[in-house]
Amino acid sequence: MKRLLLLANFLWIPATGAAPVNVRTVALDEVLNVPVYSAPATVAAHNEPLIAAEIDARVIALPVQIGDRVSTNDTLARLDCSSHESRLAVARAELEIARAQHAHAREQLQRASNLNKNKSISAELLGQRRMELGVSQAEVKAREEAIRQATIDVGHCEIKAPFDAVVMDKKVSVGTFAARGMAIVSLLESSGQEVAVSLRENEAERLQQADELAFEAGGQRFPVRLRAMLPALDTITRTRVARLVFTGKAALPGTAGRLTWPGARQLLPADYLVRRDGELGVFVVNDNHAHFVAVPQAQEGRPVRVELAPDTRLITDGRQRLLDGDEVTVVPLREKPE
Repeated sequence: MKRLLLLANFLWIPATGAAPVNVRTVALDEVLNVPVYSAPATVAAHNEPLIAAEIDARVIALPVQIGDRVSTNDTLARLDCSSHESRLAVARAELEIARAQHAHAREQLQRASNLNKNKSISAELLGQRRMELGVSQAEVKAREEAIRQATIDVGHCEIKAPFDAVVMDKKVSVGTFAARGMAIVSLLESSGQEVAVSLRENEAERLQQADELAFEAGGQRFPVRLRAMLPALDTITRTRVARLVFTGKAALPGTAGRLTWPGARQLLPADYLVRRDGELGVFVVNDNHAHFVAVPQAQEGRPVRVELAPDTRLITDGRQRLLDGDEVTVVPLREKPE
């Protein structure tokens, strides 16, 4: 074994006056890789509401079908409005009565005030007339509010789309009695989809530093930008949720894919690393000599960041038989190193 080690050392040490070793080189910045990170992501709809009845009434029409596209204020359903219209009519009639009573109370107070000047009525009766006017005025306000509420209820007899959307499902049929709060249809907003992704803390930091983000699914690539990074960690997964918006064409809600982004650091592929004296590093050319530059943080088989100038000439072919300080000759690509 000792003889084998001596023989190996002898083979590594070039003889004095030995011919230069032919090598090929490449500029460091030509082989650096920009790491690409990714994480599972899903497209979420901006809004996906269940549209519910806001009054108690029977469904008399459903003018939309599943899959229909609707615009803001399009009618989704019509409810029987007869009872609510009747309540509105009653409220209007009661308002007229209250206004008439208020006018009479005002006249009574005016008459009592005139009589009080001549001491023809007591102060107690004058106070009663003032109270009656105040009560009638409050009654008018109450009846006006009843009309406002009845008008709102009548307005809910037609259920309308709150935004441009697609009808995803119908929850009732014509003839169903819908109680207040019962779901009628479900909608999916046509625009505003976002990408939702959960990231580990180090991934979240990298994502916030990235300039180019994309959601990839089904062989398609959709550019996105970061809208928000939630300032909290999930207590179970220890991840942070990021929300991203599409900058161009958007993927369909519910699409599963991956969010990808380039890293800020450029890494040297592991293939260019060699080991000398127990250390991993690279060989570079300087003044026609090979110089071994150790990379302390390097690991076998993993790309690594190197602190060298981008135009450094990195030895590619021929580096495996070099020692630090060997004289070298850089040969063109069309020639083979000896």
